[in-house]
Amino acid sequence: MSQLSLQEILPTDLQTFLIVLLVCIWVWLGYRLAILKRGISSLTEALKTTPLPSPKDLPIVGKQNRLGKLSRIVLDTVSEADLQRDMATGTQRIQNVLLDAVKDALFIVDDFQEIRFANKAAKNLFDTKDFEGRTLIEVCLDHQFAETVDLAMNTGAAIQDQIRMANDSRVFLIESGPIDNSYQIGKGAWLMIRDISAELHTEQVRQDFVANASHELRTPLSIIKGYLEMMDGDPEHANAVRIMMKHTERLARIVDDMLLISRIESPDGRLLQNQAVFDIGDCIYDMIEQLQPMIDAQQAKIELKLPKEPENREFYGDRFYWDQIFFNLVENALKQNPAPGLKVKVQVRNEEGRFHIRIVDNGVGIPSSDLTEIFKRFYRVDKSHAQTIKGTGLGLSIVKRAVEAHHGTISVASQPGAETCFSISLPGPPAKVLEKSS
Repeated sequence: MSQLSLQEILPTDLQTFLIVLLVCIWVWLGYRLAILKRGISSLTEALKTTPLPSPKDLPIVGKQNRLGKLSRIVLDTVSEADLQRDMATGTQRIQNVLLDAVKDALFIVDDFQEIRFANKAAKNLFDTKDFEGRTLIEVCLDHQFAETVDLAMNTGAAIQDQIRMANDSRVFLIESGPIDNSYQIGKGAWLMIRDISAELHTEQVRQDFVANASHELRTPLSIIKGYLEMMDGDPEHANAVRIMMKHTERLARIVDDMLLISRIESPDGRLLQNQAVFDIGDCIYDMIEQLQPMIDAQQAKIELKLPKEPENREFYGDRFYWDQIFFNLVENALKQNPAPGLKVKVQVRNEEGRFHIRIVDNGVGIPSSDLTEIFKRFYRVDKSHAQTIKGTGLGLSIVKRAVEAHHGTISVASQPGAETCFSISLPGPPAKVLEKSS
């Protein structure tokens, strides 16, 4: 059976109808394609203009036009994106203005210590404006900056250090810390640098002046004291000599305390070259022996709580400074509480390689407003008693600097009318030092 052609199967009228239908479909598709191309072209041109036109201003937008709906969505989305970008740009500019107003140099670096931001002070400090793509060590030219940032990122905590530049005499106080993950800008760190060269120079001049003045005062004071001792036997001037001797001794002690502070703050004082292993209990017993006349006169009581094992009392440091620390703290408690019946507790604990020392008295206490000030030189808690409570005003300042020289910390807490507690925490002697001493 032979195959039949389309003409033989379909009638002529039906064939004509199908041809016309196909032509109409082709024309309709062509028309729709033309509209689509024109709409896309109009949308493309609209997206190129600044500012973006309103969606209703496009000729392709109509109530029943799907392309018009798409155009509105696209323009609204792009407009929203532009608005957010402009807001982010504005916020970034404000942040840059604020950071440029900071006098300290500020860097923000990524995980590889490549600089991502540097404020105006940083650019001026290192005399360069091109930071992009450069590492911190390339700009700062000193490994100490990079090591501080690396330590901050590894420990996850803020690190502060003081460094002296190798190629000049500048000294910087630097602080670095990791960038919080909540900012969602990736792993990195910030570094703040402050030039403290001028401040240190001024402080050094002040220290030199105090030390030199104290040395110059010591000799004439010794001579005056010597002549007063020669006149001590004269009954006619006994009272005058006694008063002059009292004030001369007080002035001599101020000079000695000023010299001691200068010694602690000098490079030799910080290095503590006279360090050795000693029994910290010996310092406390010697202190009590020196203050015994004052203790008896005030009917005060000293309670000791020390480790029983000798090895737990072994401390590594400068014995001279620790004699001063215990003497000044206990003497200060006695002077501030002259009424009879004062009780002073001296407690020493050695736990997990650290010494914890507490000196507690049940005296009048210290007002909370004075707690942050008492370690300042010549500061007195009660100004009205300045003439009745004798002292140089330097004792607690010496204590604080001596403790810090041994890498320790000191704090004070007080309940007025109940008690005052000075707490000291510091590391114990290294194992190799103990082995050498034994």
